[in-house]
Amino acid sequence: MKEFTPNNKKIVLGQYFTKKDIVKRLLDLLQSYKNYPKTISILEPSSGTCNFVKELKYKEFNNIKECEIDKSLTENPQDFFNLEEKNKFDLIVGNPPFSKYNVKESYFYPKDYSNISFLVNELRMKEKTQIEKAFILKSIKHLKDNNSSIAFVLPISFFIGGKNNETKKVILDFFSTIIIYQNDKNWFKEPIPCAFAIFTNIAEYKNKIILLYEDGESIKEELDKNNILTEELIPKSFLYKKHNGNGDGEYPLTKYLSEEIVKYKRNYKNNNISGKNILTKTKIPDGVEIEKYALAVVRVGNSSIGKTGLIDIKKDILNDMFYVFYFKKEYNSDKNLKEKIVQEINNNQDHFRQLSIRVGSKSMKKNDLLTFKINP
Repeated sequence: MKEFTPNNKKIVLGQYFTKKDIVKRLLDLLQSYKNYPKTISILEPSSGTCNFVKELKYKEFNNIKECEIDKSLTENPQDFFNLEEKNKFDLIVGNPPFSKYNVKESYFYPKDYSNISFLVNELRMKEKTQIEKAFILKSIKHLKDNNSSIAFVLPISFFIGGKNNETKKVILDFFSTIIIYQNDKNWFKEPIPCAFAIFTNIAEYKNKIILLYEDGESIKEELDKNNILTEELIPKSFLYKKHNGNGDGEYPLTKYLSEEIVKYKRNYKNNNISGKNILTKTKIPDGVEIEKYALAVVRVGNSSIGKTGLIDIKKDILNDMFYVFYFKKEYNSDKNLKEKIVQEINNNQDHFRQLSIRVGSKSMKKNDLLTFKINP
């Protein structure tokens, strides 16, 4: 078992306990798509404070097995990764631990376990992998039959397009239906973005992904299931982008900005341009060389994402929070246009907040910026 103390166990174990009212909503959603009888066998592989188990029992499901590694939360601690594969279940449900990219102990280490056959070769050969991926792959080995399902709270980073594809390909092999749900509530005491994913087989939704988001009203989108490998299937940002567009203007920023890589002065500690002061750089001073000024847009941060200014490419020093773009030659000497573009982006900062949410902070994709439409 992992080594931890009362002071570090939250970080090491990735414990984020789902609120009771959220658990109820998630299980109601699960039952609305997969109406299991009360007699099914269920596993909660990281039961924590037992909010999922308690709600399941309240709903009169009683054939439930629990695994929990934290001795302070159970009288019978058990590491899910040591559970024998002969144990099979109709439903595996809960909130597995989340890995923290900068916390070494929060990852799954294959060398710590004698049986890692559930890992795909690509992950088996690595020193470590995100623990939520290991939970998914291990859970698949414990499914009873084709009618069995996995329903997990997962960090939304799992659903970024092109990421975690070795695990997503296994999911595609076993399941024909994927349901991904978010709402506007905070699911934990900590503000950690996440989603509820149901991996299952439903004839009505064969080879489909269903994206669901609730914020006063419910929005639903159906996609081909293979999109999980390429698309960023985070319901809040995906559906926001689809229903709200990429700006109300006539032309995308690709019309004005060059995709040429910009070489600029960068220093995280010693800089004169940051997310805190970039809004003071919305105008080009009189009497200077206009062509020297490039567009700088804050790409990360809960409060700063989307803040935009014009920087002197030869003098200014930036921290590493920015995308920086040259203007195309035909627009590079147009002072009014440059300032108008800055104004348009700054007036729509909330747009980028809505579609750019990530675990820990918000992070803008370059394409979301370049496709944003403006009226200069």
